[in-house]
Formats: sequence, structure tokens, C-alpha cells
Amino acid sequence: MNSKPESPVAEPLYRKVSQTLIAQIASGKIAVGTVLPKELDLARQLGVSRVTLRLALDILEKGGMIQRVRKVGTRVIAGEMASSYVQQMDGLESTLRLAGQTSMRALDIATLEGVPDDGLAGIESATGYWLAVEGVRRLQGQTAHSTWTKVYLDNKYAGVTPFLKNEFDAVYLFVERLYGIGVHEIRHRISACVLDERIAQVLDLPVNTAALQVQAWLYAQDGSLIEYVRSVHNPALISIELQSKRSTA
Repeated sequence: MNSKPESPVAEPLYRKVSQTLIAQIASGKIAVGTVLPKELDLARQLGVSRVTLRLALDILEKGGMIQRVRKVGTRVIAGEMASSYVQQMDGLESTLRLAGQTSMRALDIATLEGVPDDGLAGIESATGYWLAVEGVRRLQGQTAHSTWTKVYLDNKYAGVTPFLKNEFDAVYLFVERLYGIGVHEIRHRISACVLDERIAQVLDLPVNTAALQVQAWLYAQDGSLIEYVRSVHNPALISIELQSKRSTA
């Protein structure tokens, strides 16, 4: 049984602000080398809060367009966003950051039963059905697709469906906002794969191209599954960096 989004949802304001700044820098209106106004002043100029501005600037910083320099301010260091992204997995916040650095667009939304993916083996759905969202991601400021992804949620969270029409950060964020459940723990499995015809078409790559596959299980504090996602990244655009430290205790 297929379900389709019913009503559009506005793109997050901080994303719009980041796109405005990216466009101004790319056009030369804000020249490379410029030190941006202080956050409070820039936020006033753009008509947004400092929180919104900081989220927008975070996208530009991760994309290599600006650099925050202590006692100097925020300097523009490049005229365009980086064409690739390194996802760091050294903590919950950094692991989730890919959602903010890329945008997702749903290609298909369906309601499935049983075990539609081997990553759900041994996991029961409270409703007996899964909401499956197939989508594609692109880096901010880029047009090429960086990631094919498929997200599975218990169908009890089907209330997120109307919010998946426009581009968005991540499905789990809608679950957090609508149902008051936060991501407390993430488990990952990283492996190599080759692209089948469907994924190759979405990523505009040849069939059987080697790629990076990441499976992720997002859990609430009570141990319940919020979201399971299988993502296949174009390795020329997305890479993974792991960091561990020896305990000093």
C-alpha cells in the first residue's frame, strides 16, 4: 500500500539563510576574504535569530566557505561549497551532522509488512507495518546526488508522512518534533557494496560501481527503535572518519 505526502512544508529557515549566504558569496556580492559582521548584527540584517544564523553558518563552515577565527570573526575563505563531505563519527552530535550538511528528497513512500530489509531482522513493529521512505541526498550548494537512502519507521509514526514532500534534513527529526521522542543512541554498520541498477540510476553512476554502504539504527532512551536507515554513498562525495581516544582512567 503506497501513501503520498499530502501537503507541502516550508524549508527550514536556517537552510534558506544558508542558501542566501552561499549565493551572495558565489556571486561575489560577499567577496572571499571578507570578515562577516558580528553574529548579532548579521542576524539583524537577515531578519533572523542568532540561533537560526548559527545553524546556517554551521553549514557554510562544514562546506569550507567560511572559517571562524578567534578575536577576528567569521571570514569567507572560499567562493563555493566543498564538493565532498567527511562524516565524522566521534559522538552522537557529529554522527547526526550529515543530516544538516545534506538535504533529503523523498522518491517513494510505502507501507510494508513483514521484514522488508535484513537490518530489521529480529525487530518487531508495534503495528505490524513499516513506513518505508526511499530518498536521495545532495550536499548543500551542490546539484549532484551524494547518497541513496531508505528509511524504515514503525507505522505508528506515519504522522510524519505529510512533512516529507519538500526537501528536509532527516525523517527522525519529524518523529522527534511530532512525538516528543529524542535519539539517544545510534548503532552503525559500515560495509562496501556495488550499485544495483536502481541505486546507480539515482546516483548517476555506472551499475556495479563500488560504493560505501552505511546501516544505522536510531534508538530512543527506552531502547525502542525510532528509525532504521540504509544509505549508499557515492564515495567520491561522502567519506567516513572514525575517531577514538584511549581512556585516561
